[in-house]
Amino acid sequence: MDMTELLKIIGQRIKLVRKSKKISQEQMAELAGLHPTYISHIERGKVNASLYSYYMVAKALKVPLSEIVDIPAKSKDKSFDDKLVAVIGLAKELDRNRQAIFLSVAQGALNGIRELTTRKATKS
Repeated sequence: MDMTELLKIIGQRIKLVRKSKKISQEQMAELAGLHPTYISHIERGKVNASLYSYYMVAKALKVPLSEIVDIPAKSKDKSFDDKLVAVIGLAKELDRNRQAIFLSVAQGALNGIRELTTRKATKS
């Protein structure tokens, strides 16, 4: 992967998280202490922002830096990873009780999927 592609992926991830939180570029710029035009350039992968700028963006979005710079190993995983980051970002905004419900439902769904997969493998 070259730098241009990497910067675009990181920018898309930032934009996805920002939009999932219903924050405008201007609001995020203010929260991050950066210029709105610079935020636009970051999201479009037009600038190689400093690590500190990415940190300030992550802080403004209330997500760990790793959530915006974690790049999937395979491009086919990117869509799932992006959606997962958005869901996790939304879940982190819930209060503790709703987070517990979310985690319980997610764990139940994963256990159900695992059970169905195991049943199908056993029948084959």
